[in-house]
Amino acid sequence: MLMTIAFRNLFRNQRRTLITALVLVFGVVAMLLFGGYKEVSFWGIREGAARAQYGHLQIYAPGYSESDSQRPLARGLSHVEDLRREVERDPRVEMTAAQISLMGLISNGDKSEAFLATAVEPSRDQKMPAQKIISGSYLSDAAPDSIIIGDLLAKSMRAGVGDTLTLMATTANGSLNALDVQVAGIFSTGTKEYDERAIKIPLRAAQRLLQTDKVEKLLVILHQTSATDAMKHDLSAMFARKGTRFEIRTWADLAGFYRQVVMLYNGIFGFLGAVISVIVVLSVANTVMMSAFERTREIGTLMAIGTDRSMIRRIFLLEGLFVGILGGLAGLAAGGSLAVLINHVHVELPPPPGYTSGYRLQIMLNSSIVITAFLLATCTATLSSLAPAWKASRLRIVEALGHN
Repeated sequence: MLMTIAFRNLFRNQRRTLITALVLVFGVVAMLLFGGYKEVSFWGIREGAARAQYGHLQIYAPGYSESDSQRPLARGLSHVEDLRREVERDPRVEMTAAQISLMGLISNGDKSEAFLATAVEPSRDQKMPAQKIISGSYLSDAAPDSIIIGDLLAKSMRAGVGDTLTLMATTANGSLNALDVQVAGIFSTGTKEYDERAIKIPLRAAQRLLQTDKVEKLLVILHQTSATDAMKHDLSAMFARKGTRFEIRTWADLAGFYRQVVMLYNGIFGFLGAVISVIVVLSVANTVMMSAFERTREIGTLMAIGTDRSMIRRIFLLEGLFVGILGGLAGLAAGGSLAVLINHVHVELPPPPGYTSGYRLQIMLNSSIVITAFLLATCTATLSSLAPAWKASRLRIVEALGHN
């Protein structure tokens, strides 16, 4: 009975109910769009870090973290093929890729620049698209003395596809060595600081340059990012059973940028949610307060015929609940429609600081975002009815009946 009365009361003043619902719709749409943008940002950075940069797991030789950073192969991995076979037996593993990180000087005969290189297995690294080839071609297993070079470094060196450059680096034993290489392609990652120094080189060429047969690390790429922690635990247990020791790091251990973005966006999202909650509470409370003021004689009549004061409070609370539900549902429909529209119109955002290319605006909605937005609308609308409901229930019958 109370629910029927409360629901009908919403439509006695349709303009007031519409204004209140629109405030709730605004709040829900804002929460959905920002929450969806935050979610797709987290997903993009997470998957990019795990699949194109770090791998889901990285396996190192024991004591690697304590080795000299200038000589990463002082404690490198030997017999990496045996380790690869053991790891790839697990059905959760998509592939593994051996890598070496090195630094040195790159020269064209007239000018030298510092470089940061990643030595990769070309056929496997092509499945980890960390860069965009803008001219030439990618590395090939059939061309072990080729490299690809960052576009800004290529511009600085005045190097083009087919040109020969010389790499100089410190070997695993601490001596200096040089290797002539040919530019197979020029790439861009969109990160200015990286493209000014970056090259990629086949693993075999890097091993010749460094005079070693070791690799620095073995990257493990999984089918599902969510399996990362379980895979790390199982690999550690397997190595312990076999009596072998390795250091294992997850992508989350290595991706400091991801953690910073998560903290920043969560702070912004929390602040936005608080602001929207305050706006909704004040707007709904004002509307319900006006409703109580306009219905003073009605409230007095209800109490005069024996209606309990607690029942008066429940009617107003139910009205707040119902307007919250209606506004929440309308907000979900509007927010979902806007998300679909945004995803289909290909809106391009400008480059963030430190990047040279923009990115597409997308919205990714999941159940947690939808439920949170709906509960926010419903709970704040209900809670904002508390004060007006209490005030309405405290009216004196005589004063209420005599109100004009």
